[in-house]
Amino acid sequence: MTLHTASRFSKSAVIICATVMLLTACSVPAIQSSSDRDAATVLAPGDSISVDFFTSVTNLDTGIILQEGNTYVLDVVTLSNWIDGWIEENDNGEAINEFGFSNNLMPLSFLGTTRRSRQHQWFELMLFQPRCSSASLQGVSDLSKDSISGNYQFVAACDGTLTLFVNDTYGFYSNNLGYANIALSRVN
Repeated sequence: MTLHTASRFSKSAVIICATVMLLTACSVPAIQSSSDRDAATVLAPGDSISVDFFTSVTNLDTGIILQEGNTYVLDVVTLSNWIDGWIEENDNGEAINEFGFSNNLMPLSFLGTTRRSRQHQWFELMLFQPRCSSASLQGVSDLSKDSISGNYQFVAACDGTLTLFVNDTYGFYSNNLGYANIALSRVN
């Protein structure tokens, strides 16, 4: 192999390698440093923290670590209308809130089988901890609600981060609109 041929070969190899790296970069999982994981917050009794919640987010990792058996209070303040595609009102003709709406408002009843939790309303605010997802999955309708403050109370099912989402169909979160501020406090 001549020097000229070897030079063309190595240029071609570099171009091919660069192209492969660029094309696969979108599918390579992100590397999370240990400092990112350590940024999670553990609430002490009486502590409170707020997170911004958008209904278009499939799974919002709040970065808040719940501790098994401890009681927490959740306060939802809706800051913009919640809209699922074209559905802007619940069954009572009111703006959609954290309780969502029934399957009766969907154009085809079989669509109800596609929502993430069939036991809960469409667009209902859902809580879960990935570490014990089946034991921790709850909608706000499952939580105790204080009639005076309007806050929700629940007990953590395991140690681990809290994740929030509205009950919808995977792949259809991009047509969701709405924003809320969610405050979480630890009671004990």
